[in-house]
Amino acid sequence: MAYLNACHRGLAYGDGYLQGNGTKGQFVSVCGDDLFKVNTDPTAVSFGMLINDYNAGEMPGIFTGGGIYETDVFEGTVVPGDQLKISTNGILTAGVSGSDRAVAQAISVRGSILKFRLYN
Repeated sequence: MAYLNACHRGLAYGDGYLQGNGTKGQFVSVCGDDLFKVNTDPTAVSFGMLINDYNAGEMPGIFTGGGIYETDVFEGTVVPGDQLKISTNGILTAGVSGSDRAVAQAISVRGSILKFRLYN
């Protein structure tokens, strides 16, 4: 099971519905009226990060509006200070370039735990 800890959480949004399944730590984007889907496009705008695992049609909890979080849900090599984007799996990864949108900044990486600041 994925680890996600809200050290200093920002806002949380708990309305709308999820289109398709999503897992804790994946990022979502708006795809309709109060409808969200897992964002797998690093150039697309993300709305926020899923608080838990959710099935299609469920009302998801979404961390948005900033905050400091710890997670083991990320890909690749991340070092403190890295700008983070969304991977094609909908989770955090380093390597922001070109038209990629940065969604977070790495604060520390200790073993398999990444501490990061979520933007907006």
